Amino acid sequence: MSAFVEPLRIVLLADGPEWAQSLREQLAALGSPSSLITAPSWHAASSLFDGTPHGLLLATPERQPAPGSCPLPVILLLEEEPLEAPLGVNDWLVRRGFNADMLRRCLRYVREHSALKDTLQRLAEQDPLTGIANRQGFQTLLAARLAESGGRGLALGHLDLDNFRHANDALGHQAGDRLIRQVVARLQALLGAGDQLARLGSDEFALLLDTRADRQRAAQLAERLTEALSEPYLIDGESLLLGCSLGIAHARAGAGADPLMWHAHIAMQQAKNAQGCTFHVFDERINRSARSLADLEAELRHALRRDELELHYQPRLSIGSGKIVGLEALVRWRHSERGLLGPDEFVPLAEQSGLIVPLGYWVMSRALRDMQWLRGRGLPAMHMAVNLSFRQFQDSQLLPTLSRLIAERGVDARWLEFELTETAVMRRPEPVQQTMLGLTQLGVRFSLDDFGTGFSSFVHLNSLPISLLKIDKSFVGGMRERAENRQLVRAMINLAHNLGLEVVAEGVEDGEHLALLRQYGCDQAQGYLISKPLPLADLARFLVYGERQALLADLPL
Repeated sequence: MSAFVEPLRIVLLADGPEWAQSLREQLAALGSPSSLITAPSWHAASSLFDGTPHGLLLATPERQPAPGSCPLPVILLLEEEPLEAPLGVNDWLVRRGFNADMLRRCLRYVREHSALKDTLQRLAEQDPLTGIANRQGFQTLLAARLAESGGRGLALGHLDLDNFRHANDALGHQAGDRLIRQVVARLQALLGAGDQLARLGSDEFALLLDTRADRQRAAQLAERLTEALSEPYLIDGESLLLGCSLGIAHARAGAGADPLMWHAHIAMQQAKNAQGCTFHVFDERINRSARSLADLEAELRHALRRDELELHYQPRLSIGSGKIVGLEALVRWRHSERGLLGPDEFVPLAEQSGLIVPLGYWVMSRALRDMQWLRGRGLPAMHMAVNLSFRQFQDSQLLPTLSRLIAERGVDARWLEFELTETAVMRRPEPVQQTMLGLTQLGVRFSLDDFGTGFSSFVHLNSLPISLLKIDKSFVGGMRERAENRQLVRAMINLAHNLGLEVVAEGVEDGEHLALLRQYGCDQAQGYLISKPLPLADLARFLVYGERQALLADLPL
């Protein structure tokens, strides 16, 4: 009775005929169907195992292949028992006492070792939760399918679930696991025999689609997939909706796996611009745009190192006294080819790439330096407002870095003000509050920018150390034409005063705006009526040489 489930292909590398004869005799005694192949070297025999690694190599020490050159288990054939275990082999056999039982034990050990190795390899390339391929397994699979097809008749989908992390945190990880299994079940129900699915990460999936019969099948299938994923999920008796973003990219002849995965990722990011469950097919024009953004990001990194950035300052006017009481620092980029760029043209890119953190520290350092410079010119102390992003709040070095910068410049931290948006403050109010309290201990104060455009919770608003509210210019600019805007602005001012906060109105561009704000009791105004953002030298002239007084004399105060 054979001890083997599947015949092994055994390769023998030996000088004389003795081992070949002995092995054939013992294999026959075992009744094994395994075949014995003699060869002068592993290089000569390796072509027999292309795509078929189910085999075994037996070799004398003189013919033993170099370590790592043979993928098969290696058994060393020795004349005598070694004093120490031989290196680079799975097992060894000794001629003295060699018999069928010894060969059976050796072959069983090799088979069990190979089975264990196959299991570990499968586990390494398989997602344990869903049973589909993981990232490592999919990369191997994708490379093989591209090589097989020559890059034709395949499309790759990159799927990302929206809001999964929020659902996972709210429902718990076990419910999150059940949700992932439901997603996989819906996807598998729509995929065909030539399609394959993999889980790339927590909430990301790859879909390899067979488009040999019809190139349009990828887009048609993407539509059905996104429709299926838009249906509610039932988790622990509760109905849950998830959005998803699916990017599709068609393989091209001669192109490798990395460009295809990158193109699918770009398309997925494009799909994210729309809400709900949507898909987008990769377009080369989008790729050129992505390369342009990547180039701009690299230029921004160089700009930070080459000091191509500068700050302009927009004054804030006290409506009651007619004096300039504050400045807002606004970053500009003096680009060598595109001229002076405003923050809207590069700050969002800095947010996406993570450059907002070093950029923010540069702004803080430069603003503190300019505060010191203005005080050295005999100008009265004014609040210096610097915009602070949520990404900067997440940086653990914010507090020690700011403390060091304040000490280096020797400025009074009470005149430093950080402007935060409603979205940043309300995204994670508890950690934001802890950071804000740490900064207030230095003397820094906070203002809430673009008030009225976000989703403020008055509970959090009242608990955070905020000194000012800045009413967004979209409300101020429409006061003359719309009664609703006038009512909203007045209500915001009353609300802020009831909370003990000062109010700054942005976007004040004419005397009528200023007169209404004064009537409503607004504390400060900022806008082109007072001054546009100015470079430091122009700001000094505005503040020192009478231009301010000439301008303010015409204001209806």
